[in-house]
Amino acid sequence: MPERTPSDPDIPPRDENSVARRLGARATTKFSVFLLKGEERYRARTVELSTTGVVLDFRYSERPEIEGLQTLELVVPGLGRPIRTLARPVRQVGKFDVFEFLSIRPVDRLSLAEHLDRERRLGS
Repeated sequence: MPERTPSDPDIPPRDENSVARRLGARATTKFSVFLLKGEERYRARTVELSTTGVVLDFRYSERPEIEGLQTLELVVPGLGRPIRTLARPVRQVGKFDVFEFLSIRPVDRLSLAEHLDRERRLGS
């Protein structure tokens, strides 16, 4: 994987405590995610992903009001259907929103782990 620099505009900046706050190792990846609010769907792009959470970029679409638990649909490349998860917003870092997965099926968490493994192999 290429060396990332703190000034890279596609990577959220991290302070000293952010690494300690992380629950799982993240990898850079890009695919669509939909945040569902009633009948509304808001599109975002992943910036970083782990099996325990995701960093989203709403830069290219309308950013919804985000508070409380959120339903996310992750459109992971290579899967036949989106992964649906219940997530809580953890923090906002600049233009990025960080979510922790609270409810995700074990088979879906495994699919995320396999996707991350593929991304790491392709990046090296």
